[in-house]
Order: sequence, then C-alpha cells, then structure tokens
Amino acid sequence: MNKYQDKESSMDDYSHEKKLKADGRYEAATGKMSAAKNDFDHAHALKKDASYDAKSRRGGTFLSKHWSNNS
Repeated sequence: MNKYQDKESSMDDYSHEKKLKADGRYEAATGKMSAAKNDFDHAHALKKDASYDAKSRRGGTFLSKHWSNNS
C-alpha cells in the first residue's frame, strides 16, 4: 500500500469512527446501552488504528518528533 492509499484508508477509518460515535449516542439515548458501548468501543479502536497509521506515515512517534525538533 502506498502513502496515498494508506492516507485514504485512514480517512475512511475516521469517517467510520464518526458514524459509530453518532450511532452510539443515538442508541444510548434510546436506552440500548450495550449496543452503544459496542459502538463506542469500536470507534475508539478505529481512532487508535488511524492514529497509529498516521504515525507510521510520518515515521517515529510523537515524542521522537518533538525531541528532534526541540533539541
């Protein structure tokens, strides 16, 4: 997968995460708490995955970027 495809995939994860959060809020408002918890957990996993993909594209971690720029 090239960088463009990886970025598109990450953007799709972000869109899916937003949809799951909205679905979770609706389900929580209608009293379906177990379904809402599943949606929120899935959204959180997608967010972590997208964040990891973005770090991989840039190379390194947040701290290594911060330290290299502020040393």
